[in-house]
Amino acid sequence: MTSRPASLRRYLPHHNIAPSMPETLYQSHNPPEMSTQLKLLANYGVTGFLLSTGLFALLAPTTFAAGFGMPVDPDTFASGFVQCMGGRNLTFGIIAGIFLQRGDVKAVALMATMLAVDGFVDGLVTMKYAGLGFALPHFGAAAVIPFVSRWMAS
Repeated sequence: MTSRPASLRRYLPHHNIAPSMPETLYQSHNPPEMSTQLKLLANYGVTGFLLSTGLFALLAPTTFAAGFGMPVDPDTFASGFVQCMGGRNLTFGIIAGIFLQRGDVKAVALMATMLAVDGFVDGLVTMKYAGLGFALPHFGAAAVIPFVSRWMAS
């Protein structure tokens, strides 16, 4: 193997990345793989879902509850309880957003896994009050979320 002249070695090392080249500059020339982009999109999707369902339940609790198949009257304890659930989802969404802003996609994926438990409980409650037909989407999501979360964190 022929050695490069000393004047070029500093700029063209054997792995073709100049030692003085900032890592971000190098990364800008090599976009992330499609699977990495999809994982990031999934992480943003979880965050967006939590934020949007939280706001929806806070601002329109009767409409949100009707989507579960459990209509509630406005200005009742049940309506207030739906708003509490909205506050919970909004809080989880803000936390997931903070994790994403810090680049901690594994923390967002772990949160999504824990939310599968939440979805399963939602399914049980929905089944009790609205029937199996309304509960199936919750059970389906609770079954799929852990696998998607594992992929998101990999």
